[in-house]
Amino acid sequence: MTTLLTAGLPVVVLLVMFIFKMYTFRNLGWVLLCLLWGAVGYGVTHFLNPPLAALGLDALALTVVFTPLLQQVFVALGNYVIVRRARFDNIIDGAVYGFTTGLGYSVAGHLAASLASRANLDVVALLRAFSSTLVYATASGIVGVIVMQFHFSGRSNRITILLSGLGAGIGYLALFNFILLRKFGGDILPIAYGVGGLTLVGLYLTGQMRRILIQLGVEKKRADSLLNIVIPIGVQLSAEKNFSKLLEGILVEAKSFCNADGGTLYLVRENRLEFAVIRNDTLRMTMGGTSPVEIVLPGLHLYNEDGTPNHHNIAAYAALSAKTVNIEDAYAAKDFDFSGTRAFDRTNGYQSISFLTIPLKGAEEKVLGVLQLINALNSKREIIPFDKNLERLMESFSSLATAALEGYIQEQSLRNEIKAMRIQIDQSMRAKQVEEITDSDYFKNLQGLARKARHTLPAPKAETDDPTDKPASDR
Repeated sequence: MTTLLTAGLPVVVLLVMFIFKMYTFRNLGWVLLCLLWGAVGYGVTHFLNPPLAALGLDALALTVVFTPLLQQVFVALGNYVIVRRARFDNIIDGAVYGFTTGLGYSVAGHLAASLASRANLDVVALLRAFSSTLVYATASGIVGVIVMQFHFSGRSNRITILLSGLGAGIGYLALFNFILLRKFGGDILPIAYGVGGLTLVGLYLTGQMRRILIQLGVEKKRADSLLNIVIPIGVQLSAEKNFSKLLEGILVEAKSFCNADGGTLYLVRENRLEFAVIRNDTLRMTMGGTSPVEIVLPGLHLYNEDGTPNHHNIAAYAALSAKTVNIEDAYAAKDFDFSGTRAFDRTNGYQSISFLTIPLKGAEEKVLGVLQLINALNSKREIIPFDKNLERLMESFSSLATAALEGYIQEQSLRNEIKAMRIQIDQSMRAKQVEEITDSDYFKNLQGLARKARHTLPAPKAETDDPTDKPASDR
């Protein structure tokens, strides 16, 4: 009876989770695998404890340090394998698989303890089993959520996220084992500790779900923006016949859509990026496009003097790699050289912090230019990073803008070809008309009459200034 109750408690928890549809038959196999993996983690820990004790580690070190560390590492490894294979991408799945791994560890521990003691079940043992089950499952659930965030997060601090999550799970479990070992608070404190930890995790998941729902609302709004704003802008740009106004429209509309303070549009010409349009609201800078102020800044070289690609400049890198680059803080970035940007900031009393640099890719991934937005602003006009999800919408916008730019270039090229063709046709028609005239009988008769006239006319007398040739009266 003791074995049945202590081992059956996690099964009841799994059944409750299934009833509330935290997992379904679709991922039941992964849940059972996590349960088994947790039991394997307990077996490895139990197997390693005697050799470590023989090496001199006391019960406090084994219980408070080694056991939580090894158990949570097992949880992280198992969940990471599943996240790569099953490709789940939400925190509920991460919590479920981690929670189940902790239950598996608890099941194996309770079975081993009950079989070893063969004592009769009492209320204290049942409460202790309940509290330890909650604690191991909760700590493992924390790690499961963190592993999911680690795998799918594109942020640079994902290692910090993983280590902090592991630290939280290990610390939560280590403190519980320390309370049990020192017998603090009798039998009530461990139970309260387990229930309190589970409550906190539940509140955390609720908060995360709320954040996800808010993000879904934002994504829906952006999807509507794509349909109602971005696509009409692309159509409007495609109808623009003034090249300078077209270039200006691409930058201004992108800057407005992203609520960016400034931006630059470059065009690829040979092996350089030439400035086409520059706008900055704070500095009241308008250069290029339809502005009467011409851009006198030198272009950016796509290749260094030794012929290697210029990957130090962010705009040149975007043009050469045809990849979008999102920089949260240019002053902390190490992958690109922002020395020119910092010099510009010092001269103008400005701060260029966040950058979103998008290549304008035409047919066959050929880059025609680069669109660079600077300093995304929130409602308080504070500088913030460009949103990763907004980045995707801007790539869609850049595709429409590039189509308009490419269409204009093709139209102008076609106009030039037609103009050249007309010149050739006019020259050919003139030559043909001249040939028809010269081959006509009328023109040939005129030529004959002209020749006869030249033969019959008397030769003109040669004029001279010699006084001897004049009459005597004129001398």
